[in-house]
Amino acid sequence: LNQFNIAASQSEAVLGSLNRISKKFAVESSDLIAAVRRAGGVFAIAAGDTKKPIEALQEFAAVFTAVRSTTRESAETVATGLRTIFTRLQRRGTIDALKSLGINLTDANGKFIGLFESFRILSKELDGIIQKGDAVTLSGITEELGGMRQVGKLIPAIQQFKKAEQALLEAKKGAQEGLGGDVAIGLTPLIKQFELVRERFNELIRGMADSGTFKTFAQTAIGLANAFLAVGEALTPLLPVITALAGIKIGK
Repeated sequence: LNQFNIAASQSEAVLGSLNRISKKFAVESSDLIAAVRRAGGVFAIAAGDTKKPIEALQEFAAVFTAVRSTTRESAETVATGLRTIFTRLQRRGTIDALKSLGINLTDANGKFIGLFESFRILSKELDGIIQKGDAVTLSGITEELGGMRQVGKLIPAIQQFKKAEQALLEAKKGAQEGLGGDVAIGLTPLIKQFELVRERFNELIRGMADSGTFKTFAQTAIGLANAFLAVGEALTPLLPVITALAGIKIGK
């Protein structure tokens, strides 16, 4: 929440987004949280005021998911690599170098278009370069963006951008749905346990009520209760006499 400046009231939407992504793709919610911890701040700064805070988080999670689910490298390794790529992608030198190759990452006012949109353009442009077989240009671009050490994260982030777009759609759905459905599923076993206990209790009462011993005991108790009531009814007319005798006894 602090990294992306998200209000606490949107916590359920955030958790819903991460939860749905983790269910739909080969990435754990703990991986997404670890990635935010390492590289979320860089992505959030790049998004600035052009994106709503929760949208920026969803886009970051989508890009990370595309790489993590493809390479299966650890979340920390992927996040560290993406942080380097995010930083380089925003540099003026990198933007100018890409522009000289026909890849424009700025808008009409010369402002950076954002990281998620940049990956979309790079995915389209580099796909054409790969199809042409221009290995020299491809190598130059990848080295400029990520360096030789981060090529293993950059290529999947670009080539698997459709997966990132799918993850973004799922994140938005998760934010709308929240956690209500999964919480209900999680509570189902507990509810079932309560129902089983209730049924066992009902069976116990029915079994006791139907047993001969219990019936005999109940009839005896009822008989005693009726006997006490009969004694009480018989003594009721004698209460004034008993009270008078008690007063005389006390006087003596």
